[in-house]
Amino acid sequence: MQSLHFGAGNIGRGLIGKLLSESGFNVIFADVNLELVDAINYYKQYNIRIVDKYKDEIQCVKKISAIHVENPDIYKIIANTNLITTAVGFNILEKISMIITQGIIYKINTSSQMPLNIIACENKALSSSYLKKMILSNIPIEYHAYIQKYIGFVDCSIDSIIPSVQHKEKDILFLMAENFQEWIVNPNQFKGKIPDIINMKFSNNLIAYIERKLFTLNTGHAIAAYLGLLKKYKTIKEAISDHDIRNIVKSAMQESGNVLINRYHFNKNDHLSYINTIFCRFENAFLIDSLERIGRNPLQKLEKQERLIKPLLGAIEYNLPYKNLIKGIASVFHYHNKNDRESMKINFLIKKDGIQKTILNICQLKQYSYVVDSILTEYQYFFS
Repeated sequence: MQSLHFGAGNIGRGLIGKLLSESGFNVIFADVNLELVDAINYYKQYNIRIVDKYKDEIQCVKKISAIHVENPDIYKIIANTNLITTAVGFNILEKISMIITQGIIYKINTSSQMPLNIIACENKALSSSYLKKMILSNIPIEYHAYIQKYIGFVDCSIDSIIPSVQHKEKDILFLMAENFQEWIVNPNQFKGKIPDIINMKFSNNLIAYIERKLFTLNTGHAIAAYLGLLKKYKTIKEAISDHDIRNIVKSAMQESGNVLINRYHFNKNDHLSYINTIFCRFENAFLIDSLERIGRNPLQKLEKQERLIKPLLGAIEYNLPYKNLIKGIASVFHYHNKNDRESMKINFLIKKDGIQKTILNICQLKQYSYVVDSILTEYQYFFS
């Protein structure tokens, strides 16, 4: 079995590539970073240090190669592969869709009837379905029937913390990752035989698990990051060790959890246990996870379907408490990082339009003026 994975970054190598290789796939990484591509082709393996409270071991990922995304040979690879996965960032999917489209056309022209399944492992709900829409819009309509018959677009939820690490020059492929790994897919979207992949789980109620991860790990991570940056902390471990931040983050996760319990009828005790599991992961002293990494792209994190506003809207919908979610949202507007374009844009808008109008427009809460007032109050509190 052969797989092509777009994105040789932390999630690509540390989770997806690792699981595929362990499952017997020959993994080909496709990336724009020529240094990474050359290193993968030279070493043909890389090491991951797996660390948590109970484990500290080196695992070696083998059976790998790489290709630059602009190499035209990639179309032939797409035509002859069984599985395509991505971990490039949701905003890059449009560019990837053009490459996959050309590969599918190549596949059709060779009269291949081998099913191809595509799983977009992005931090956004239903990314594979989104990718399918882009590919169908790119490709001539006479090819649509072939795609519906032979090409599967499989939505998923992935979860694992794999922070950036400082490398020595010869170790640019080395990664450190937690032992926790979750990859949940919709089994009804595969074409042909479902591949046997280690740690892959199936769910017919995928959206519930996507939101569980978004409202818990991602919500908690983001709030801890922005509150921690306000206090000049550097890592998630430092931030979560602060008593005040810890209480706000855990309470915010419980507020978002109440939304999940109401919406998807999760067992309350089971979900509280899941929150505690997330906290144990945050406290992993081995993972030096930078708050700047977690907090990057704040505008994206404030989108209506994202980790801060979506649980807030859910709490409003079900008439549930949300005061700690408000604190987390307010803290984003204090984030200032000259190396983060979205952070600088927020700061520019605050200076240009004022904080109240900026909150109103970015958070899209025009019909909830009382909520905007609450965010503004918390924003001003952080100045006091």
